Amino acid sequence: MSEKFQTPRGTRDFLPEEMILRERVFDTVKSIFQRWGFDPFKTPAFENYELFAMKESIGEGEADKLYVFEDKSGRKLSLRFDQTVPFCRQMASNPQLPKPVRRYEISRVWRYEEIKRGKYREFWQCDCDTAGAKSMLADAEVIAIVLEVLEELGFKGYMRVNNRKLLTAIIEDCGVNRKKVLDAYRAIDKLDKIGKYGVRRELDERGIGGAADKIMEILEIDGKPEEVLEKIKDAVKTKDAEEGIRELGELVGFLKDLGKENVIIDLSLARGLDYYTSTIFEAMSDEKSIGSLAGGGRYDRMIGAFAEGREETPSVGFGLGVERIIDLLKDRDKVKRKTYTKVFVVNVSANVKKDCLKLAQELRGAGISTQVDVMDRPLRKQLEYINSLGIPYAVIVGENEVKSGKFKLKNMATGEEIEVTGKDLSGKLKGLF
Repeated sequence: MSEKFQTPRGTRDFLPEEMILRERVFDTVKSIFQRWGFDPFKTPAFENYELFAMKESIGEGEADKLYVFEDKSGRKLSLRFDQTVPFCRQMASNPQLPKPVRRYEISRVWRYEEIKRGKYREFWQCDCDTAGAKSMLADAEVIAIVLEVLEELGFKGYMRVNNRKLLTAIIEDCGVNRKKVLDAYRAIDKLDKIGKYGVRRELDERGIGGAADKIMEILEIDGKPEEVLEKIKDAVKTKDAEEGIRELGELVGFLKDLGKENVIIDLSLARGLDYYTSTIFEAMSDEKSIGSLAGGGRYDRMIGAFAEGREETPSVGFGLGVERIIDLLKDRDKVKRKTYTKVFVVNVSANVKKDCLKLAQELRGAGISTQVDVMDRPLRKQLEYINSLGIPYAVIVGENEVKSGKFKLKNMATGEEIEVTGKDLSGKLKGLF
């Protein structure tokens, strides 16, 4: 195919083999969101550019990743960069909604960034948020949801949690000017990628290298959550630190109440986006090569930034790294489904075509995904097609079968055939699935 007709860099086509897996993941995620009492919201694929460009939004470090264009009237627009900012705009536009608002959205987003495995320029996000609740219980709930999603999809892992108030207090207590705190966040956020010496170099380049050793020493405090909280109490004793420590303590306590104890307090966790105000978290796989599978936090000021009166609406949520999860599942799944079809009704001759159609309709009426031949192919070609898609069962229909009312049901994997009457066929098939 000519290069000009290929998909743009960072985008992909999806064939049934992958779409079936993707839909399984989305269905799993959606069912867990709904189990916890969250409801679906939807926002446009593109927004006014100013929504993402304002300082309270995604932040300076991310703005160059926006896909920006003008419509035919000269309005400057941007494709949806994430789902949190549009949700905040949506909340500010609908202040009448009863609080707390418990929302999820599963949609595509677009970012112009480096392409690598699990990272694309057009990708899906599964977001889940609670708006209007100050309690750390809201934070604990969304973290518990992430852990349940990953467990149900077959991943073993843990949650890293931190608090932006505490992290800010640590950075300022080490002598960094408040105006430079965001610069420190951005450097610390790269710790996993560039290591502590790389972070020290970045802090130095941002004019805060003098505090680097002290910052890194405190951020390396580790242990059980209770131990970390005790150690940090002694290390930093400002009001913001006390509040962050209290919130982390409440969060860990609620998570224990919810039966989620695979949680560590990681003081080096920063998260790159500017809008976080308190809790921040990342879900990690036990397999170190995989990295983060989900991330989020509390963003109490952003909805107010879009609302008249700028009243704060405490909110917390996360985005699931669904593309990375799907790539990993593709590697793990030994059996890859290529079709939803469970049964193919095979006609041995053209004389029984009407009988095949009638039988197929009966099976569909019973809720069984069924195909018939629409290309007038001989028996051998029909069976080749069935095998190429991995359709598990074939019902063989010939003139003798029509006369007797008994049909051959063939297991395509084993080759085993049994005779089943037409009236028993749907029940027999349901027992096999």
